[in-house]
Amino acid sequence: MAGPQKSMSVSEAAALCGVGRTTVGYWIRSKKLHASRVGRNYTIPVEDLLFFLKTSGQEIPAELLAESCNGPIFKSYQNCWQYWNGSDHGQRCHGCIAFKNQLQACFTVKDSGLLGCSDCHTCRYYIETFLHRIQFVHQIELPAAVFKDLYLWGGNSSCAEICSVQQNELVGMGIERIVHADSLPKVIEAIRKLALGAPQVKEDCIIWIKNDRESPKKIRVSVYLLREPANALLVLGVPLIFK
Repeated sequence: MAGPQKSMSVSEAAALCGVGRTTVGYWIRSKKLHASRVGRNYTIPVEDLLFFLKTSGQEIPAELLAESCNGPIFKSYQNCWQYWNGSDHGQRCHGCIAFKNQLQACFTVKDSGLLGCSDCHTCRYYIETFLHRIQFVHQIELPAAVFKDLYLWGGNSSCAEICSVQQNELVGMGIERIVHADSLPKVIEAIRKLALGAPQVKEDCIIWIKNDRESPKKIRVSVYLLREPANALLVLGVPLIFK
């Protein structure tokens, strides 16, 4: 390829992978490879072709390897109703609050009672589209979580422990359920600074965390703006223990 491509046709994908157009068509029809329909033709995002080849154990062409040299390979973002389109699950999507409000991160409204599904942490769509992007938090020993637009995308077991919740409950949880009311203005101000270009919130940021089982906990946090997921934030916490 002459330069970085964001998408390609079925014919281009077939030629690149050394297979026939019917094979690529089968990958698409069987929902193994994501593609968007444009008129009578399909357009395949390069990142989705990369993800499919990698996860199915197939050889990745040298031309595509150049596309993935900057980091791990993820599927492109799809809205949940696009992901489930054509499946039995997808028949419920048009009555769902995520579809009606065109939400990208449907799991952030799981507590509304209006979401067309449940158990977001085990949902195939959440796992393939979002969880893969934040798996790194489970390699961090400190309490760590990723959040965007004031909702958590997930966190590690240390984060769940300090918040006194089950780890799966962190998925889609609003920060107002975690951060004490006295500390919310400070957190929102930190998010505003990051949005304006500050590289991080330094470790002298101290906030109070809610805890239903005990009194609120005081922690020192650092917050970092992530490149991927775009505009998401990584927060690391260190509990402050006073004797």
